[in-house]
Amino acid sequence: MQIEIAEAGRMTQSGSSLLRLIQNNNMPVLDLLVRESIQNSLDARKMGSKYVEVDYLTGKFKSAKLGKELEQISDSLNQKYGDGEYDYIAIRDSNTVGLTGVMDYKKVQNNVYGNLLKLVYEICKPQEAEGAGGSWGIGKTVYFRIGIGLVIYYSRIVNEDGQYESRLAASFVENELSPNAMIPVYDGMIKRGIAWWGKATGENSTQPVTDEGYIREFLDIFGIDEYSGDDTGTTIIIPYINEEELLRNNRTEYTNDQEEVIIPFWGTSLEEYLSIAVQRWYAPRLNNKHYQQGAYLRTKINNRGIALDSMEPIFQVVQSLYNRAQYVHDEDILSDNQNVHIEEIHVRNTLESQTIGHISFVKVDRDLLKMNVPYNKPEPYMYFNNEIRDTEVNRPTICYTRKPAMIVSYENDGSWVSNIPSSGKDEYIIGIFVLSSYNKLKNSPTPGTIEEYIRKSEMADHTSWGDWSEGNYNPRFVSKIQNGVNKIISREFSVAQETSKPKVNSGLGKMFGDLLLPPEGFGKGAGGGTKPVNPDSPKGKRSRFKFAIDSNGIKYLSDKMLIPMVLETSTKKKISRTGFDMLIDSESKKIDINEWENKMKMETPFSISEFRILIDNIDGSKVNEEDILSDGNSVEIDEITFAKKESKNGTCHGLSIFSDEPHYLKMKIYVTVKLERRDVKPSFVFEKEAE
Repeated sequence: MQIEIAEAGRMTQSGSSLLRLIQNNNMPVLDLLVRESIQNSLDARKMGSKYVEVDYLTGKFKSAKLGKELEQISDSLNQKYGDGEYDYIAIRDSNTVGLTGVMDYKKVQNNVYGNLLKLVYEICKPQEAEGAGGSWGIGKTVYFRIGIGLVIYYSRIVNEDGQYESRLAASFVENELSPNAMIPVYDGMIKRGIAWWGKATGENSTQPVTDEGYIREFLDIFGIDEYSGDDTGTTIIIPYINEEELLRNNRTEYTNDQEEVIIPFWGTSLEEYLSIAVQRWYAPRLNNKHYQQGAYLRTKINNRGIALDSMEPIFQVVQSLYNRAQYVHDEDILSDNQNVHIEEIHVRNTLESQTIGHISFVKVDRDLLKMNVPYNKPEPYMYFNNEIRDTEVNRPTICYTRKPAMIVSYENDGSWVSNIPSSGKDEYIIGIFVLSSYNKLKNSPTPGTIEEYIRKSEMADHTSWGDWSEGNYNPRFVSKIQNGVNKIISREFSVAQETSKPKVNSGLGKMFGDLLLPPEGFGKGAGGGTKPVNPDSPKGKRSRFKFAIDSNGIKYLSDKMLIPMVLETSTKKKISRTGFDMLIDSESKKIDINEWENKMKMETPFSISEFRILIDNIDGSKVNEEDILSDGNSVEIDEITFAKKESKNGTCHGLSIFSDEPHYLKMKIYVTVKLERRDVKPSFVFEKEAE
């Protein structure tokens, strides 16, 4: 094939810049390859196809045979690699349209470039179809990072004349500044480190080869078959890979109790790694005949298929949860599990329908995940390539996806799970959020769907969602989704965790002494003129944060007491999280409710039965909102969540208050404490403010 060397020009990319363009140096490069290659194939599916097949092939080739076909770098390849055998990886899809579109830029009309020019010759040309995976057009640069930067494209299409046509081209991206750069200088110009090979169409100009005989011989170098019959599709071949380096790239390290490094079974085999990576990112769509947004996915690794029943149990759980979020209830791994929950997440005034998506979640045990003998499967965190953040408990994991059903990310830390309690070491909370992709935006400067809004929020590697603004329009969809996920799941699994935030003791037991718990028969209100206590403030200095008890308002009934609390901040001290805990004030120390119940094996002498919440002011605006939290686990008022803190035995002993954005607030909370005994006093501790 003849060479075409990219010429220097204004606003053009160089090879070194393209190699950095993917924007992700944290995710393993094999995961990036799987995510990008499958999404490209799904975006190119044939209309009416029930499934798209994406197969991964690995093998060896003779470098000298390949070098002969690549004009002007043959000598450099022979000098560096000789006649040795080297490894390659190929991605081959079928039931797709292939690399369609014109081959000559002069024939491009209305900026419709087609699949061929976009993939092989262009950069930053995104998919335009609604619901497509790509939105930047630069994810494909991962292909150049897998080997030495050389990528070969073979495709079979139905052309504009209705005839089958094969196309073959190659591209090479290298660091033009490297002393070992292979691409020669063209006409004395500045090096760009980019070249293509194909059939010459003029001086330093090529287009794909269409000669069937030549293409057949070229594919024989790799032992890869042609498409035949009515098959169409694309095969991408990446030669000169280093399997060991690919497996080590950005690998998360795990250790056992003896601090010995654990490498999961897929960490030593390219075939196994590819199989796990496909399941990791495409579990919702892999072999899922219930997928409702188009063609489902089938995949083989070196002709070994990934059947539904051979998927790893944790990824079967992910698919089952996804289907339930789509109202599909079929016989699957969770059919006998009674802890599966599906709930809508709502937003107000920004979408035509208030349902922005569904959260489907479950608590599963080690037996279901086959982690016990004789299977001894690894922990879910290893399958998700997440760090194990706590050795005493299991942090929840939430993943999320939109229409293409590629998992964007698995989160066990940060905004998606910040208020969800951990589970014991033998159980795992797993959830998936599925976007209601067809819901339309309201009041947006650019009309469209929530799918397109979220799609535009993703970076080029599609590993996260984030809120973004268009002029003054920022509906904060993502933060509202995250808040809804936290609220719903924490309400279901509400065993309290001990907070690590700094606290200040109000000294209520000591301050009121026996006044707090009066003798039997004591009547209505407490006397005294004590003002609300702000333990955080030096005397005479006005506090910018106040969370304390208003002792003037304490009332006593026959079997309970009502304690008013004041929360007030200033414009200079906005907060996004605070709360309080009720402890048992013994003679020697103040005892946590969990410790009292679990270690001392005693019944709690009191518990909180109700919170009456009156919000007076948020960020300077009068709101006068009121709600009661009693039977449920949490309430939300003006996007501020109030969640009960409960012990493992279900005793309510405090309140968490949190929001996505920091606010300055003024409110009162009336806490009803149910009394079982009068010889033990409660004491309250308040969290310091946290922005």
